[in-house]
Amino acid sequence: MLKQHWYKVDWSLMIPVFLLLIIGIIMLISTSSIIGFSNYNDAYFFVKRHLIYLVIGFCACFVGIVTPHVLYKRFLGVLFVFVIIALILTLTPLGVTVGGAQRWLDIGLFRFQPVEMLKFVVVVFIAVGLDRSQAYLNNFVKGCLPLLLVISIPLGLVVLQPDLGNTAIILMVVGCLFFLSKMPLKHIFMLGGLSLSGVCVIIMSHSYQMQRIISFLNPWDDPLGKNYHMIQSLIAIGSGGLFGLGLGESKLKYFYLPLQYSDFIYSIICEEGGFFFATFVLILFFTILLKTFFIVKKSDSEFSFFLGMGCGLLICVQAVINIAVVIGLLPVTGLPLTFISFGGTSLITSLFYVGVILNISNDYELKHYSIRS
Repeated sequence: MLKQHWYKVDWSLMIPVFLLLIIGIIMLISTSSIIGFSNYNDAYFFVKRHLIYLVIGFCACFVGIVTPHVLYKRFLGVLFVFVIIALILTLTPLGVTVGGAQRWLDIGLFRFQPVEMLKFVVVVFIAVGLDRSQAYLNNFVKGCLPLLLVISIPLGLVVLQPDLGNTAIILMVVGCLFFLSKMPLKHIFMLGGLSLSGVCVIIMSHSYQMQRIISFLNPWDDPLGKNYHMIQSLIAIGSGGLFGLGLGESKLKYFYLPLQYSDFIYSIICEEGGFFFATFVLILFFTILLKTFFIVKKSDSEFSFFLGMGCGLLICVQAVINIAVVIGLLPVTGLPLTFISFGGTSLITSLFYVGVILNISNDYELKHYSIRS
């Protein structure tokens, strides 16, 4: 009976996750076959690799479910040191440069992005910090500043890659967790101002990032050059109308829209599925975040609450930023759409986050079952 409760799956959370994964497979078949056949003489090249990542992702989800989440608190120091070393290694010859950023680490058998591990470690650290600093949250120097100073170390390494998109995700998730805590709003606004100032300094210190901002503000100045991605994305979205052109009927995927199977897959979702289907995808992400909140608010500890909410926010904030980029509300960041875009590291870690949330749910059920028994 104990194992039954330990391995229990909350289907109200898993159903929207499964739906997004199914949508991802379907859209990947639709969007990647052209480039797969053209570049690798295999229309299902990306689909096959995606399915392998998906199997690994389900294994990661299972690990998240069966691993007691309190262990992350116990081994936080080890995790923190490990991710710092991994981030430093990306800046060495072991690091692989993709799209102008040295974010990947090549260890022979496979490549991965250490920043995906960093996101989880930062969430664990903030959850531990907010749990232990409840009495000091009204004091900016004692409650807030120490947490930011510690996470600024790995964030500085991420900035050196440079990776502004993931830096923004981490800062937004941390800000949301602070908002959900007992921290005064004036401190949160102060931290937000400091973070925004830091981002502005980073942008101004990198000419190509500054150029992205200028291009974003003037998208029609160079429609065939630096603004090509955004304009083609907007054309795809507008072509879909309310009901879309139909599955597989996208015109922009024929080498008009770059990264149509990855960062800009939501554009094709809009083109083939239309406004209603694109809205349905948004609702699924909102459902995941809402269900995560209902799961973790029942937990008996502040650490469990903030850890679970952090995992839910990591999933949904990345999706919101990706969609905001695709529809022209933010500059291009190079972030995939969670559960849907092609990308192994993001898919595997996101499914692991789901497993951690389910473990928190199971822990609550197990404790209350023991009490009732």
